[in-house]
Amino acid sequence: MVGRVRSLQATATFTTLRWPISTLLLIISTIIAVAFAIAAGSLLAYGLSHGPTIYRGVKVAGIDVGGMTPEQAKGYLSERYASFSSGSLSLRAREHSYEVPLRDLGLTVDLDASVARAYQYGRTGNLWQDSADWFHALVFGQDLPVEAKLDERAVLAALERIAPDVARPPQDARFVVRNGGEVVIEPEQPGTGIDVPASYRALQRQVVTLSAQPVSLELVEVEPGVTAADLEPLLPKARELFGQPFYLVHRDLRWEISPEVLLGFVNLRANDGKLSVEADRSALEEYVASVAERAFVAPKDASVRWETGRFVVDPPVDGQELDPAATVEAMLAALESGQHQVEVRAKPVAAAVTADMAQQAAREAQALVAAGPLSLRWDGGSTEISPEQIAGLLTFVPERQQGQVTGLTVEVDGDRLAQVLEALRGQVDLPARDAKLRYYDGQVQVVEAEQTGRQLDVAASAERVREAILERAGEAELVTRAVQPQVTSAMASQIVIRELISSGQTYYGGSVPNRKHNVELATQRANGALVPPGGTFSFTGTVGEINLDSGYKVGYGIVATNGRVSTVPSVGGGVCQVSTTLFHAAFWGGFPIVERNWHLYWIPLYGQPPSGITGLDATVDTDYGLDFKFKNTTNDWIAIVAKADGQWVRFEIWGTKPGWRVEVDDPVVTNVVKADPTPVYRESPDLAPGQQVVIEQARDGFDVEIRRRVFQGDQLIDDLVLRSHYMPSSNVTLVGPRSDPPQQESSGEQQPPAQPTPEPVPQPGQ
Repeated sequence: MVGRVRSLQATATFTTLRWPISTLLLIISTIIAVAFAIAAGSLLAYGLSHGPTIYRGVKVAGIDVGGMTPEQAKGYLSERYASFSSGSLSLRAREHSYEVPLRDLGLTVDLDASVARAYQYGRTGNLWQDSADWFHALVFGQDLPVEAKLDERAVLAALERIAPDVARPPQDARFVVRNGGEVVIEPEQPGTGIDVPASYRALQRQVVTLSAQPVSLELVEVEPGVTAADLEPLLPKARELFGQPFYLVHRDLRWEISPEVLLGFVNLRANDGKLSVEADRSALEEYVASVAERAFVAPKDASVRWETGRFVVDPPVDGQELDPAATVEAMLAALESGQHQVEVRAKPVAAAVTADMAQQAAREAQALVAAGPLSLRWDGGSTEISPEQIAGLLTFVPERQQGQVTGLTVEVDGDRLAQVLEALRGQVDLPARDAKLRYYDGQVQVVEAEQTGRQLDVAASAERVREAILERAGEAELVTRAVQPQVTSAMASQIVIRELISSGQTYYGGSVPNRKHNVELATQRANGALVPPGGTFSFTGTVGEINLDSGYKVGYGIVATNGRVSTVPSVGGGVCQVSTTLFHAAFWGGFPIVERNWHLYWIPLYGQPPSGITGLDATVDTDYGLDFKFKNTTNDWIAIVAKADGQWVRFEIWGTKPGWRVEVDDPVVTNVVKADPTPVYRESPDLAPGQQVVIEQARDGFDVEIRRRVFQGDQLIDDLVLRSHYMPSSNVTLVGPRSDPPQQESSGEQQPPAQPTPEPVPQPGQ
């Protein structure tokens, strides 16, 4: 009740006041003026208080920069622009979407202008306008676009790349042949294109807001130029013209062009009420040339040839060629007049080389041949090119000026001359010969000095010979170049052999004299061989040919003839023990094996200690190209030190130890085939009557695999797997000729040999 009483008292007091209307209006106006003054003062104070900063609520491309200095705003916008400009815009058209990097659209942004525009907002100098801008920005916000622009050419290029997928050219209505030959109208089809200006504006609107939202490209419909309504009046005439094939004729030749094909090049048009035949002339000319070109004869130039000691001239023959443009013109004229056949147009083609040109060239060539033979000389030799050969080297090259042939030039055929000179290499070339260095008694010695080689320079020599022929010089000096040897005597003093790397040793004591001779001769020839870093050692290349002429004698070896393996007398028997012993040294030394061939039979002698294991052998044969090779992959020269003392063959490889670790698995023997122990006697004319020699002992055949791994520290640098296949051998004894040869024994016992049994020597077929 108290509250209500007070309210009623206040109301009563107010109603009791009785002021004049003018007084009340003055009071209200004063209140409004004061309020406006206060608001204006506050707004002015707000505007003046920002000083060098951008007004509150102002944004650039959606980025709030209010309250920032221009420098601060530019730095903030720079970060946003860097992120935006490194990205892409997604352009969409129908169901297609394309990601286009902004750098490909030539985007440029003026950040200084963008910041200046934001700073100038609310600073026009018009207090009324500025205060309104301050109020609007503060209450509603003001978003200004960034000063950005796309390069028009770059945008056009990007749209051109997209256009093949999006745009579709319009299809004019046209006449076609259907339903077994009836000419009908195929209706037009509108096309679709990209509205480039509108699409550019859409892209421009996007980048000024630094927005990565997809942009839809503006498409427009492209109307065809010819409609079905345009062709409808022409349909009867089209059926008359294209209702049957068109023919091209030339002499007794005739080519048919079907209506379907013809309509691919030709169509009817109505211009000012007149019918005309229009065509894609270039395409029709190309088609006519493809079907009729072969009917014409190309011209034949006059030519010069050598015949029975003189040059003769074959006269020119003019030809004809198709005139496609004239033929198409005649075709169109025939169609307009309702005809369906036309004669193919041709034009004569004269030979480019005339008889006079050829006669003049023949006289010049005859003079060159008449000059006589050409002498070719080089250091230590000479030869001649006969006039007949010179004639065979001459050729005739058309001279041209501004595309026209003006004559024939007599020239020398470079390819044929090069062939002649190549055939002389055997006489001219001298191979370089390396110095022959050997390691004897701990010293590198020069056994034979090097020799510089010589090689024919075919290209340079051909030029000299050409000039000599054309100038009738009578002689020419061939050009050669020196070929330097790879190993010189001077290297002997630079080679340092430091220590023993590896060795191999096998027993040959008890061998027959011839075999012992071969073992010791091959060992002697291998002794002292040197191999440079990266070089490959060849056993046969070091010991030479294995034949009687090179000092070897007849021993016994294994041969394969017509699928049968047997031991027979053979030159060089025992040399394979030498190659096997060196193989042992290279194998245990860890050297990469380049070539190795196994024996047909396994010889247990090669598997005995100190260096042998089952399957570790290497056979050679110079007649059949079998060699043993290994590579020196150390950083220094290596030396082969070999010795045969009548009992043992020993090979050592000296050099600088490479620090390799060699691991060898035990041999894995499989597929054992038992030998037949039955004694076999064979008569040999090489033995004296009554003499017996055991040349083969029964041993099982088998396959064997040996794996060797070589490490440099913990790194595997070579992984070698040797696989060998040995056939079973028999108990074979050779006996000298006699009147009553012994009968073959049925038991496993055999007669003791009359002399020590030689070890068989492997031969080809292993």
